[in-house]
Amino acid sequence: MAPEVLAFVALLGFANLHLLGLADPWKWTFLPASVLAGEWWRLLTHPFLHVSAYHLALDGAAFLLLYTGLREPRRAHRLGYMLAAGVGSLFVSLWVAPVIWNIGLCGLSGIAHGLMAVTSLELIGARTPTSAGPRCKVLYRLGWLCFIGVVGKCVLEIALGGALIAAWHLGSVGFPVVVCHAGGVLGALVAWLLISGQRR
Repeated sequence: MAPEVLAFVALLGFANLHLLGLADPWKWTFLPASVLAGEWWRLLTHPFLHVSAYHLALDGAAFLLLYTGLREPRRAHRLGYMLAAGVGSLFVSLWVAPVIWNIGLCGLSGIAHGLMAVTSLELIGARTPTSAGPRCKVLYRLGWLCFIGVVGKCVLEIALGGALIAAWHLGSVGFPVVVCHAGGVLGALVAWLLISGQRR
């Protein structure tokens, strides 16, 4: 297990102590006014904070599975994808969803959507049996299916103004700011293009 994954798990545990009644979740939520007042740590903690145990299990599992499943061998690039997805998620939310000035923003779903886009692109470019071999047709098709799926989900959520599968949730996920999903995808795609361009 990569060392940063252990750090992510520790952050998830620390940021969600409020679920055990041991902390105040508002200390870690992204609240623009608080950040502007100097509480900069909220920029780092808000993705790891969740409103319920269900929200934590859903987001945390998706994020950890997607991050550890990345084919990218370089830690700096993997962290770059994650950071870019987080920045994109936050900035698009600030730009498009002014409601976060009142209710704040938390959760890993924006980053997870970005990592799903990266995973899709990795599948599209996967070669078999070695990196010099021909492109794997099955993974190529699966990659495009996943990429179209995650982008289509983001577009539908923006068009509908809410989470696509909100009725299927088995617990509270708070007040979803769904534009953060599209922001996560956009941020991750920018990082993918920059890293791919650097390789070429």
